Amino acid sequence: MTGIIVVTHSDFGAYLIEASEHVVGVKENILSVSINSRMSIEDVRVNVEKVTEEIKKKCSDIIYFVDIPGGTPMNVVLPFAKDINRSAVVCGVNMTMLIYALNLKDTMDFDALIEKILLEGKKAICEVKSILTGGNK
Repeated sequence: MTGIIVVTHSDFGAYLIEASEHVVGVKENILSVSINSRMSIEDVRVNVEKVTEEIKKKCSDIIYFVDIPGGTPMNVVLPFAKDINRSAVVCGVNMTMLIYALNLKDTMDFDALIEKILLEGKKAICEVKSILTGGNK
């Protein structure tokens, strides 16, 4: 089974989970860690460790979603992901990625799931007005 941990600046991740579950329904084994400016790196690390241990009790695989490459969320989760045999750290999380992850996490092979999440997340990043106007912005 695959667990999901969303680690982001502020409450972005928590709200992203809420919005995604509005679309696909409430799912199990998904947690978030919100980082605010008053937290020390150690506070963040302790919070990530706590949710990681909670998910590991139920899931053999973990996907960490973080908001930006090179940011505190990514830097804090990497050491945890390194020690988990089947894990991934996906940067630049968006709602499309999370919806696919929630819908497919318990039915798809882990490596194929990561590929699918990345593919669909990238496809969702687009400028749509030009599609509607035949290429004219």
